[in-house]
Amino acid sequence: MEELTSMKLDVLREIGNIGAGNATTALSVMLNSNLRMESPVVKVLDFDGIPELVGGADAIVAAVLTRFSGEVSGMMLFILEIEEAKNLAGTMLGKTYPEKFEGFDHMDKSALKEVGNILMSSYINSIGTLTNLKFRTEPPAICVDMAGSVMSLPISQLGQIGDKALVIDSKFLDNERPINGFLMLVTDEMSYQKIFESLGIGC
Repeated sequence: MEELTSMKLDVLREIGNIGAGNATTALSVMLNSNLRMESPVVKVLDFDGIPELVGGADAIVAAVLTRFSGEVSGMMLFILEIEEAKNLAGTMLGKTYPEKFEGFDHMDKSALKEVGNILMSSYINSIGTLTNLKFRTEPPAICVDMAGSVMSLPISQLGQIGDKALVIDSKFLDNERPINGFLMLVTDEMSYQKIFESLGIGC
């Protein structure tokens, strides 16, 4: 990915704000709470730097992945540190987890996958709404493992698209308990070019 100018980052950040607003509304209804989201922090990182966001390559994370294709193509990931994932799943399902955590069951994973799907779809759909570009998304998948292992699974495919990811650092506030997660957008130069050209921004 070429170095994004501050103007282009501002555009992507604004798209993120719009998508986040739609996602927050949907999640608030799902959780039956006054959920709100702080303005996302947008940055560009090499793939190698992504595990450090969640405590290093050995940190256990929950990650939801979806692909999109069409006029714009690529992947999105939603990654949570395991404690954040437990907070989010517990809030959704009205449960607490024992101190000795033995893993998520099917319902836990389904809940996390649904949240990831809402967040990623909202961001991708915001791009489509603002640009009038046509694309489709695939059903999401979820993986719970060490961050290094999670990233190694899609990294060969991600590497075919680009060597950097656009990272949207998202913080949700559910009453007094924050839930931190990271949305990651990976697409190619041509897709970025189409997005910016459709918005009247030159390369």
